[in-house]
Amino acid sequence: MIVKPEQLAVTAPDLPFISGQALRELVPMGDAIEASRRGFLAASKGELRVPLRSSLCDGRILIMPAEHFSGSGVIKIIGTASGSEFGPLPGIDGAVLWIDGGGGRVGALLDVKALTALRTGAASGLATQIMAREDAALLAMIGSGVQAMDQIAAVCAVRPITEIRIQSRRSDNGRTLREQVLAALPEVCCRVVDTTAEAISGADVICTATRSTEPLFGATEVGATVHVNAIGAYRPEMCELPPRLFANATTVVVDEVAAALAEAGDIIRALAEGALDQDDLVEMGALISSPGRGCGGVTVFKSVGIAAQDWSMAELAVQRARECGLVPS
Repeated sequence: MIVKPEQLAVTAPDLPFISGQALRELVPMGDAIEASRRGFLAASKGELRVPLRSSLCDGRILIMPAEHFSGSGVIKIIGTASGSEFGPLPGIDGAVLWIDGGGGRVGALLDVKALTALRTGAASGLATQIMAREDAALLAMIGSGVQAMDQIAAVCAVRPITEIRIQSRRSDNGRTLREQVLAALPEVCCRVVDTTAEAISGADVICTATRSTEPLFGATEVGATVHVNAIGAYRPEMCELPPRLFANATTVVVDEVAAALAEAGDIIRALAEGALDQDDLVEMGALISSPGRGCGGVTVFKSVGIAAQDWSMAELAVQRARECGLVPS
């Protein structure tokens, strides 16, 4: 028997797709930060069931589900390109499925690259809004991959940043990022520097988004009052921050303690070296619920990303897409 190719084709029902461009138009950064707040609070209150993400193929495939008590939820599957400096990608691919509450119907497919970058940036913006000095003006961006622009946009959305210094192992990527920054934030002085020491000198806020396996700078190189968002290291063998930085910090915030203990190489190393105690870790949801907590001195937000962030961002995007008629109810 000869099987013709057309006999093997499977026709799937149409699934509404929210592209990266549409997502960013539906959810600008300010709204994304508030959606991030909602996601962390929902997780903290037990309104979400968020299992630890599963990994396949030596961590190159990540599966992240989240279910709200209303029945809505997301399933995110991402593939990460190996051999890249930047995290999580640039070769990110995959899918985000939005599940409607009630019947468990898959209501929409969302662009995984844009949603991941947006929700990760929004989380750093939220952390900066809560912990950084109100007059923070100098931002150091270490890394220039696909996450970097959203990190910059989020910090600039919540603090009066006037100068940005970019340090990248790939100078061409650094220059491209600078062009993006100048196009989006023409009033901000932005330059590419050669070393992390030059980038972080006098910085009020430091963002790191690399795949480094060794600390990017020394603990004594940062100022006495600085906020750090570290979002690149999401596997135990990765590490962007020096252990002593955690020892010097007044507050160390994580997305979720269980996730940080399982995946954050920075946290794992600091605990192993006695520079940090597990009891010192504060979950973002708890921080949001305690106004005034976590400000002053050296503060750190160490993020590995949890599906609660994907859920809250997708929920808002799908809601607005339906209001605009882009996605059927």
